Amino acid sequence: MMNLKNNRQITYIVTICLSVMVIATILSIVFFRYQLKTLPAASQSAPSFERHYAFVCSKARDNFNNAVYEAASEAFLSDGDYLEFMGRNLNTQYTRNELLEIAIDAKVDGIILEADESEEVTKLINRANSEGIPVITMGSDNTSSGRKSFVGFGYYDVGQNYGKEILKQIKDEPQTVLILMKQDTDNTGQNTIFQGIRDTLNKSESSKYFRLGTMAVSETSTFGAEESISSLIMSDEPLPDIMICLNELYTTCALQALVDYNRVGETDLYGFYTNNTILQDISKNILSATVTVDTKQMGRYCFDAMREYERYGFVNEYMPADIEVITADNVSKYLEKEAADE
Repeated sequence: MMNLKNNRQITYIVTICLSVMVIATILSIVFFRYQLKTLPAASQSAPSFERHYAFVCSKARDNFNNAVYEAASEAFLSDGDYLEFMGRNLNTQYTRNELLEIAIDAKVDGIILEADESEEVTKLINRANSEGIPVITMGSDNTSSGRKSFVGFGYYDVGQNYGKEILKQIKDEPQTVLILMKQDTDNTGQNTIFQGIRDTLNKSESSKYFRLGTMAVSETSTFGAEESISSLIMSDEPLPDIMICLNELYTTCALQALVDYNRVGETDLYGFYTNNTILQDISKNILSATVTVDTKQMGRYCFDAMREYERYGFVNEYMPADIEVITADNVSKYLEKEAADE
């Protein structure tokens, strides 16, 4: 009898457990189906755009290019259109020219392009033009092509601003000024900046106190710029009295190398563009100054140029953005703005 009673109890407990499991399973299925019904259909949630444009540049991770893109993208989006950053978040790495070809083959409605004066870029822009795809160049131009407009900044003005800052560093002995430039003969912008620096110094009575020189920075490998600049700073040779970096990458690399090799204070360093590191190092007097461009204005101008051409069939050939010089005297304003934007 005792065994029979125990068996009944076990059977009763097992039955209750199975019933609970069945009920829980049913409730889970019902809840899951309810959740599926509440989700919007993919066709309803996917955004639709009137037109599709492409943004093509040589370095997808460059803060300068990204800032221009974000401003331009916001303007296109507000008008119901999509601006695609070509090459971003891809596992396969494509060159700038390959991305330009992809955009043309995709028959986008227009292209914003960080160009150069190479023959291949000229041919690709002209091909896009012949296929009815307007191209707006940004940051660096291709004057030999059928591009519709160039949105940039005054390279000569940038050089003049560097020159004015250099003239503040007059000392009793002549000083060496080294300008770090791309090893790229197709980049005419940096040559114009150099000319602006040279002319500003030559026009001054203090020009005899400065000896101007250049260094070509190799970018043939992924870390080519970092290696070239590190080699310069880590050498046993005295550093130039003044160093000028003509892009954000060179500026960041030079700052890092000066800290890594304990050579802060041995040269007056001038940079280009802004990021948190650059601003912080100006406030710490590691970087003397940086020349920056209003990238939000550039992005908006890219949109304006494209729209103006689409509506009227012509557009201003050149749309320059504002240039600013950031020094220890005004860097706090930019740090406060950066903190407010976060």
